[in-house]
Amino acid sequence: MNTRQTLLRRGLISLSLSLSLALLPGCQDSLQEEVYSFVSADNFYKTAADAEAAVVAAYQPFTSDDYFRRNFYNVGLLADDQVMIGRNATFQAVDNFNVTPDHPFHTALWQQMYLCINRSNTGIQRIPTIPMDEARRASLVGECRYVRAYNYFNLVRLFGGVPMPTTEIQSTGQTNNPKVPREKVYEQIVADLLEAEKVLPLTRPAAEWGRATRGAAQTLLAEVFLTTERWQQAADKAKEVIDSKQYQLLPDFRSVFSISNEANAEIIQSIQFDGPTIGTWFASFNHAGGSDNPNCFLGSANWSVEQKSDIWLNWDSKDGRKAASTYDKFINKAGKLVSVFDYPQPFPGFGKYNAPNEVSNGNSPCNPIIHRYADVLLIFAEAASQAAASPPPAAYDAVNQVRRRGYKVPLNAPSEFDLPAGLSKAAFRQAVIRERSLEFVIENKRLFDLMRTGQFPAIIKAQGKNVREGATLFPIPLSELNSNLALTQADQNPGY
Repeated sequence: MNTRQTLLRRGLISLSLSLSLALLPGCQDSLQEEVYSFVSADNFYKTAADAEAAVVAAYQPFTSDDYFRRNFYNVGLLADDQVMIGRNATFQAVDNFNVTPDHPFHTALWQQMYLCINRSNTGIQRIPTIPMDEARRASLVGECRYVRAYNYFNLVRLFGGVPMPTTEIQSTGQTNNPKVPREKVYEQIVADLLEAEKVLPLTRPAAEWGRATRGAAQTLLAEVFLTTERWQQAADKAKEVIDSKQYQLLPDFRSVFSISNEANAEIIQSIQFDGPTIGTWFASFNHAGGSDNPNCFLGSANWSVEQKSDIWLNWDSKDGRKAASTYDKFINKAGKLVSVFDYPQPFPGFGKYNAPNEVSNGNSPCNPIIHRYADVLLIFAEAASQAAASPPPAAYDAVNQVRRRGYKVPLNAPSEFDLPAGLSKAAFRQAVIRERSLEFVIENKRLFDLMRTGQFPAIIKAQGKNVREGATLFPIPLSELNSNLALTQADQNPGY
């Protein structure tokens, strides 16, 4: 058993008392207990190794099937305007944004997000009592704050106001938590990230790749400020990441997603998978062509290109990101150029996540990216343009660097592909939002951009999707409403 697996096991053992109660903020009926040992939380949190294990355990739900392996993407991708599925009623309900409160995808995702939160709450409460190196202890608590903030950020964007426990759950009576207005949730997210950035390290050794850094906390904070339209704060925080000189755009767009280059200088935060032991569904779900596609084990096209989308109809073919991100033809295992429309599931595929040595469905070693440097540049560009009377040169430069990389021209020299000068604030912002839609295809950012700019779900309704009337958010899971005694049907989101 390697060091990481040992720490993870110790972390899971530590949760036998305090977190066996904490899979959901309520939900006693569907509670899934974590009983790994008779060791109680009070007896466990004694050493520096215990503290390390507790933090590793807080990250662990990210790698579950119901979070980053696939369900976070089933929810976030299928509901946007770029991704569709042409079969399977369970998936199509999300594709149409016509889910019910008991739909399994968002229900399971909710559970995993709260599992991360509750483990983080335990770490935040328990680790400060452990005698160990002071700086390392503070850093570990900072990691827990980052994990808690990131999960609340996902929850508040998908569900709006939600229950918000911030302390360790020690009894079933503590699982009944009222719905908190989204403004209060954002206040907690910001508070956690401001504390986390003070104590997290600037870089990580290879053995800790994937754990939060100062840059990860600052980038997430910049995105939170962007989402809440605190423009100057978003621009300032993104500029801190830029000025740190820790990250850069890779010259070749495709190389950002190469499985042989997953610790590259553009990636700020990602979730780690190895493939054979635990992998993602990315390769098989993204690709088409069944077993004939050499980029995956079985191209099932669960996430297919929406052929009514802007990225399919209006993307300039000179932009190298287009061919790297979408396709309807591929070179099959026999070396022949073939069309996806000649296969039983005739849907265009996505090209970013390739795993030619995938051993079976769901065993891709592709690491989902939370943030990369292109994100920082586009956050800065949008925020700086909205904070000023008119878009400043620095905002143009930031977005143009991303565009130039896409068109394979020098990053720091003016080019014919730059945004036109003299755009209004509104037009510039619209251009940056579209640039994000091209840059981050299949990276689970588009839905959140549509939500924060007020375009969702109208944009997919215009594509002919059977959208649930009156809904703009996902529903609070029925299991939570039924079991959390602090919630009533009046707390459900509109449209449900």
